[in-house]
Amino acid sequence: MWTIRCPRLLLHLFLLTFVSITCTRTESAFVLRTVTLYVKPAKTVERGSELTLICVAKVAHSGSNSPLLQFSFFKDFIKHNTIHIAQTNTSDQVTYTIPKARASHTGTYQCDVRVMDQYKESSTEEIIVKGLQIPVLSVDKRYVTEGNTVMVTCSAKEESGELTFSIKDGSKEIYLGRSTSGEVQKDYSHMSVGTARLSCSYFINLGSRMLSSNDSNVVSVVVKDLDFTPTITVLPSTEVIEGDSVHITCRVEGKNYSSSLLSLSKGSKLLKTGKNLEYKTIVLAADSGKYECSATVNNVEKNVYANLTVKELFSRPVLNITPAEVFERQQFTVTCTSSEFASERIGRHDVKYSIYRSNQELSLNSIDGTYRAMAHTETNGNYTCKAHVNDTIKWSRSMFFTAKVLVSRPTITVLGEVVLGQPFQIECSSENGSFPITYILKQNQMTLSKTSVSEPLQKAIFAASIQSEKEIGQFTCEAQNNGVDSARTSDALLAPVTVPVEKPILMTLPVAADITEDHEVQFHCIVTKGTPPISFKWYQDENQHPVHTVTVMKNHSAYSISSMKSVNEGRYSCGALNGAGQEEVSDSVLVTVRMARWKKGLIVGTCLLCVTGLVLAVLVMYYRAKRGKREATVKLSVKPAIPKNDDSVISYP
Repeated sequence: MWTIRCPRLLLHLFLLTFVSITCTRTESAFVLRTVTLYVKPAKTVERGSELTLICVAKVAHSGSNSPLLQFSFFKDFIKHNTIHIAQTNTSDQVTYTIPKARASHTGTYQCDVRVMDQYKESSTEEIIVKGLQIPVLSVDKRYVTEGNTVMVTCSAKEESGELTFSIKDGSKEIYLGRSTSGEVQKDYSHMSVGTARLSCSYFINLGSRMLSSNDSNVVSVVVKDLDFTPTITVLPSTEVIEGDSVHITCRVEGKNYSSSLLSLSKGSKLLKTGKNLEYKTIVLAADSGKYECSATVNNVEKNVYANLTVKELFSRPVLNITPAEVFERQQFTVTCTSSEFASERIGRHDVKYSIYRSNQELSLNSIDGTYRAMAHTETNGNYTCKAHVNDTIKWSRSMFFTAKVLVSRPTITVLGEVVLGQPFQIECSSENGSFPITYILKQNQMTLSKTSVSEPLQKAIFAASIQSEKEIGQFTCEAQNNGVDSARTSDALLAPVTVPVEKPILMTLPVAADITEDHEVQFHCIVTKGTPPISFKWYQDENQHPVHTVTVMKNHSAYSISSMKSVNEGRYSCGALNGAGQEEVSDSVLVTVRMARWKKGLIVGTCLLCVTGLVLAVLVMYYRAKRGKREATVKLSVKPAIPKNDDSVISYP
């Protein structure tokens, strides 16, 4: 059995696999070619018409089964907010119907189709829906009393989408708001007595343009007056004088006065609130102005006004300090006066004055309001004065007084270093003194220059120069800040003076003509003028770098070479430099080194020995030459025998 069923089972599996592969290949063979959007009955229709949008997909495919197509409709290019989505594999088109088109349906429409990984969208179609519903306005009450509330309803139920409603009372807009329900309601209570004419309208925002409806019907609402009237009285009169007592009453009359709330105010200042208000005060000139009595019933406010004029009993006092500039140890005067009076009430002598410095009274009830004192540190402060008649008090403006400080004796100093014959700076300064301060630089009591200093950081600096050391003590500085009488003179200027060095003189010991090899030589550099410390430098030949440098607190110095050699020969010079900063160089001295005496003796001895040896050599040569000549003569005079060839030559010693 097993051997028979096994081949059959394998055959079934093979057929199923083949069919599955064949079906898969058949289903995946399709191409999405085009997507087209159609609009019926037309792209422009009247309000209330039925609109049909048909999205048609053209798909080419193989096999018997159609692919699953997904259709989407969207408006005004907003793809993430589609208005309709449908899927089908039985048709190549989908229909989207708008039963009753409204103005809000106006816009740009488009559809797209998606199948597996393929996607296409149609071209856009512009749809216009003409006409808007005329809104309807209604109210819950046609007759109201002033302050009552009316519910106003504006409706356009047949329109869809977001509508922006506007409600008006005549030409005055009382409400502006949005709604997606086609209706808005507004509680309205700020109607004036008489007849209110209410209407409304709306508009639709279509992005690129706005559609506005016609105005609604007009509804008239009759507003009756609320019977209450505020009253205000001012006693004893609306024209009074400072110091008078004024009584102001604020009341309400009419049928509805019992429920009223009263308030009395002057400008933005609330004086009193309640019922049957009474306000009493002793008035000043500042209390002049418009007073308002306000009554409120059921959110309805009515006002009445009264003008109060308060004449000054006396004018505000004026504080004066004379003279305008006061220096320490000078007398000054403070006065306090009022220039105007209500002559029907008081006289000039009725006004009493008090003068204060830093809130401390200086003069008590002075009739003429005068205070005199000698200026010094303790009189500095904030001055003010008070004028009063009975309970009426007035204060002057405050004035800060500071006595000017006379300039102190100045000091005179030098900025930097004083070098004879070169410009330098002198500074004059005083520790105390009010600005401006004038500083004058003098030499031997003669004015050289002057300058004015007006602030602490400013300096009085003068340029000067001297040609001799004693001139430095001739400078003085004068300071003044209150004319010649305040002038103070400094001590004479004390400062070290640097005298530039003159051209130095170079001397050698021994003198240049007697310098011998292996002996010590001293090069002395001397200046006749120059303020120590002085730096001396010695130079050899054209070398710019000194062979020796030393700084001393005197006007001369020396450079020594302990054992002179021929290499030390040359032209020597010396330079001198001090705080003046200018180096002066001496004339050069030619130094030659004479040979040592023992060397000279050795040379002479050597020369003598050489001469003696030469003479001896000549004599020896002469003697030898002469002897040789004599021997030759003797040999020529004795002729020897000629031996035979066979004879032997015998020689004797």
